[in-house]
Amino acid sequence: MILTKISDLLKKPMTQNFVSLVLLQGVNYLLPLVSFPFLFRVLGFERWWLISIGYALIQYFVLFTDFGFNLSATKYISVHRDDNVRVNRYLNSAFICRILLGFVGFIILFILISTVGRFRQDASFYLLYFGIVVGNIMFPMWFFQGVEKMKYITIFNIVAKLISFIPFFIFIRKPEDYMLVPLFYTTGYIFAGLVSIYIIYFKERMKWFLPTSAEIKFAFKDSSTYFLSRISVSVFTYSNSFVLGLVCGNAAAGYYTAAEKLYQAYNQLLTPFTGVLFPYMAQARDIHFFKKIFRRITVGNVFLLTGILLASYWIIQVVYGEAAQAGSLTVFRILLFGCFFTIPSMLLGYPFLAAIGYASYTNWTIFIVSLLHLSGLAILFFSGCLTINTVAALVVVAELLLLTFRLRAVVHYKLFKR
Repeated sequence: MILTKISDLLKKPMTQNFVSLVLLQGVNYLLPLVSFPFLFRVLGFERWWLISIGYALIQYFVLFTDFGFNLSATKYISVHRDDNVRVNRYLNSAFICRILLGFVGFIILFILISTVGRFRQDASFYLLYFGIVVGNIMFPMWFFQGVEKMKYITIFNIVAKLISFIPFFIFIRKPEDYMLVPLFYTTGYIFAGLVSIYIIYFKERMKWFLPTSAEIKFAFKDSSTYFLSRISVSVFTYSNSFVLGLVCGNAAAGYYTAAEKLYQAYNQLLTPFTGVLFPYMAQARDIHFFKKIFRRITVGNVFLLTGILLASYWIIQVVYGEAAQAGSLTVFRILLFGCFFTIPSMLLGYPFLAAIGYASYTNWTIFIVSLLHLSGLAILFFSGCLTINTVAALVVVAELLLLTFRLRAVVHYKLFKR
């Protein structure tokens, strides 16, 4: 009887998608937790910061070319997935939009590395990193999320990560080998992108054709509201280490980035849940189900975070070694404290509010909080208080504000009383 229930549960699309994303997240955890400390030790603070700042810069271009399609297209395809014609037209329209945005992004990068001395001296390094953008354009994660076939996302991402990360340990032996890092990243992402295109147009029976200008405009407009929130989120994710590197130097930025990587890794624990919940809630709008998930994850987050905070000293020592403890430990603890607010806020955002019809509110609150965060960075800079610890504290304040905005929407619209 029990085995039969388990078998029936595993046959459900939501369960299969969740398992696929858990497997993906496991690989996403294992490889960085092994490779980042390795690169940190082999390349040193200076090169580590350059690797991190290059990756952060390229993520802006990834966000630009995504243009919110990871949310808008996921929702559209999820709602219309029984209509192959509409899905196919939207898929091709979104592809065209992303390709055009990719050309614009490359021109911007070329201007940047041609005119700014700090970037010009490592021009080849940043150009190699741009391959991540190319691979990401070719890999429409939003399509597979919308049709709820997360296994493809898992397979492609695992392949990309393995191709990217495993060569680190074989070929990178000294600080001068830092150029190999963007090269391996690019190889992995482009390979996964090519395979995903093959699956979509040969296995999923989508057809490539040039959509009309009206269809392209519709896809572009449909995604534009989500783009505002996605680019705003990048303020939290990438701007802090970038600003610290420019103001406080590479070493300080290296310490901050080391702690931030672990903080982001913890937040990514939620990815399997949000990845499955968003398309499900967009279609089913099952608020009772969401409330149960929200309560359980929020309570579990409190206990798990408490344990990690108590073990934070040993975590930093094991992952990065003695050299990073003095600079990264306090930052890590401050950022971890912010996770008490980040996890429930993430759950209330796109898997819930945006999915059930409050996307505009969700997007604008992120934008407002991002502006406040940037204002905080400016105040810290002009007051001479910009340090790795104050920036980490500013992140916590921003996350608390965002959670407050989202809780306000839940209370105001009486969403949990439905």
